[in-house]
Amino acid sequence: MDNDLIKAVQEWSKERGLDNNDPAKQFNKLQEEIDELKEAYKNHDFSNANSGFPDSIGDVMVVMIILCQQTGFDLKDCLELAVDTIKNRKGKTLNGVFIKNEGE
Repeated sequence: MDNDLIKAVQEWSKERGLDNNDPAKQFNKLQEEIDELKEAYKNHDFSNANSGFPDSIGDVMVVMIILCQQTGFDLKDCLELAVDTIKNRKGKTLNGVFIKNEGE
C-alpha cells in the first residue's frame, strides 16, 4: 500500500475538517460507497469512469483511510492484523465464499 497515497488522503481530509469528525458519519459514507460499488459490479461497469467499479473501490478505500484517521488506527496495521488472522485459516470455499472451520 502506497504511503504517499494514504498521506494524500489524510491531508485532503484534514483540509476539509474530516480528520476529527464523527466516525459514525463516516460509517454512513462507507455504506453509501459500498452500495455504489455493488451497483457498478451489478451493472458490469468496469470502466475507469466516475462511479465505475475501479472508481468505487478507490472511494471505499478513501473512506476507510479517513475512518482509520478519525479513530486513531493505521490502515496498514489493520490490514496486517487481518492477514495475520487469516493466513493459516483452514476451511473450504462454498459457492464462491470461504467458510472457515468452526472454532477458528
